[in-house]
Amino acid sequence: MNDEPVSVSALKRLGELLVARHGQHDQRGLLDSKTHRALLDALAGNQALLQQTALAFRAWKTALAEQEQLARQREAALREEAWLRQTVDELEPLAPEEGEEEQLVELRRQAQQAKQSIAHLQEAHAALLEGDGIALRLRQAARALARSEGEAVNAISAALERAEVEIEEASVALERLVNAAELDPRAVEQAEDRLHALRGAARKFNVPVANLASHLADARRRLNAVEQGEQQAKANAAAIAHTRAAYRDLAAQLEAAREQAAAKLVKAVGKELKPLKMASTQLRVVQQELPEQQWGEAGLHHVAFEVATNAGLPFGALGKVASGGELSRLLLAMKLVLRSEGQLTSIFDEIDAGTGGAVAEAIGLRLKQLAAGGQVLVVTHLPQVAALANHHLFIAKEGTKDVRTTVRELKSQARAEELARMLSGATISDEARAAADKLLEAAS
Repeated sequence: MNDEPVSVSALKRLGELLVARHGQHDQRGLLDSKTHRALLDALAGNQALLQQTALAFRAWKTALAEQEQLARQREAALREEAWLRQTVDELEPLAPEEGEEEQLVELRRQAQQAKQSIAHLQEAHAALLEGDGIALRLRQAARALARSEGEAVNAISAALERAEVEIEEASVALERLVNAAELDPRAVEQAEDRLHALRGAARKFNVPVANLASHLADARRRLNAVEQGEQQAKANAAAIAHTRAAYRDLAAQLEAAREQAAAKLVKAVGKELKPLKMASTQLRVVQQELPEQQWGEAGLHHVAFEVATNAGLPFGALGKVASGGELSRLLLAMKLVLRSEGQLTSIFDEIDAGTGGAVAEAIGLRLKQLAAGGQVLVVTHLPQVAALANHHLFIAKEGTKDVRTTVRELKSQARAEELARMLSGATISDEARAAADKLLEAAS
């Protein structure tokens, strides 16, 4: 199939789409009630309405699926409602924030560095103030030198005075640095407590500290689903009711359109049955609402064609009520009315069995009419039917032990000769040949 190997069953399914076979014992095609709804829709031209109905059906099913999902979510949330409330009650006062742990760890690191720095500054400041202090001793040394004379002594005294001033400035600067470096111990303690609380909560709820905020948000959302579940359920129920009503409305329109098409079908088939000597045969179309679980994109009704072959007899399925010959003619009439461009080939196997004369001619004319819209293959033993064909294939069996079936195409005079044989038998008379020529002339 399309240059790909497939199974025999796949070929069979494809063949049923491309070829319609009609025989007295064939239960496919028109005899299969599963095909009747689609055939009736094609006759009614319901393609656009079918698309709208399919969309409405899918919208309804989507709303039903959402209801099931909401119910599952709410049921799961109800089972863990106590845990969700505990989570929210404990984490909301804590109010964790994203990136907070990193900030607190950095603050603690800065505090530790500041503590070490203060210690070094205090040590340096203490060294400057040790005993009476370096600045005082420098001042005392400068005073002692002041009592001596000489330019060299004066220079040393000036250097000591400058050193005293520098030492005093350094001491003041160190004291300022110590004061500036000192952190608020309460703030550091609060940061430590905060970090401890966050990590404790993370251990309790088994999530990283960085995920505490999202964990709280998720708990709020799920708890909110429990608290607002009733509202969501009501909204969903309204959506289900709305989409179901829309679907049923379109399905009702489909049903009405099919009723009209059914009346058209019954009338047209009845008109075709009269020349086929089946005027007493009645066809009807039954629409039956299916259980809700069997509703689908094509509506909520099952469609079946039923027939009553005589007045007063009950209606029944096509293949169970009509006899072989009646069924073949009925199928031909229905096929003619329900012809489908999508079906390329129709095969009729001895559809004219048990008929003759005007009925056989009526069958042949309808087969020819059907062939105007697609390929029609007919197996027949009646010259009235065969004469109406565009092409003739002669099928015969040969041999006694090894029997072979042969098929050959008949051309021009061979067609007339074979029709004459069908009319007269083994010995072909001139009258039979003349009758055959008339049949072919009338058919052309």
